[in-house]
Amino acid sequence: MRFFILFIGVLLFAGEALIVKVNKNSALLDKKIQKGVSGYVICPYMEKEIICARAVAFGEEAKFYPYKVLKNDAFALPVVVPKSGDKIIFGKDYDRILIIAPNQDSYLRVKNMYKKSIVISPDVLAAFMDDELPTKEELKKFAAEFNIGKYIFVLDNIYEVDSFSFYAIKKKPFEEVEYKLPFFNYAYSLKVNKNLIKYYKSLIKGIDD
Repeated sequence: MRFFILFIGVLLFAGEALIVKVNKNSALLDKKIQKGVSGYVICPYMEKEIICARAVAFGEEAKFYPYKVLKNDAFALPVVVPKSGDKIIFGKDYDRILIIAPNQDSYLRVKNMYKKSIVISPDVLAAFMDDELPTKEELKKFAAEFNIGKYIFVLDNIYEVDSFSFYAIKKKPFEEVEYKLPFFNYAYSLKVNKNLIKYYKSLIKGIDD
């Protein structure tokens, strides 16, 4: 796999691991990182540090993905690939979240649990979506455009979901809520609550890990 230089800038530190060995589209890391946590591979280029790939952790291994956020086909860009010694910054933008909740009461209660986070308004998602229920691909695209690190799904439990890998990285108990019409968040449509819970849980990976 080839990875193009698509961004040069400063990243906020969240969690770091070094690449020990590269094997095609994956790598061995120097430490264990929680499964499903995504990150940015930082590669040296012309005495600078640039993002050359995305990565998702699976313990002491990571899988690479192309970094396409700022892709521009009008520019001819050099190719840089991850190699041994490069670092991966995991959990970038985890302090930027969007809460998907069934009603205003649940939304406000959960929002109060994340006082240290920057909470993106669900109204922004409402303006972004075309369909009644967002697909996983649409949610990923939205997260990339607004630098959202995690989705907080308020379902039968609270699920903190990495916005790139869509793995559940944390699960918290939450008392059962009554689903009423109209739903507070646009991402909940006017459908039976059990179907909504089933739908959103179907989008999340590793939900029972």
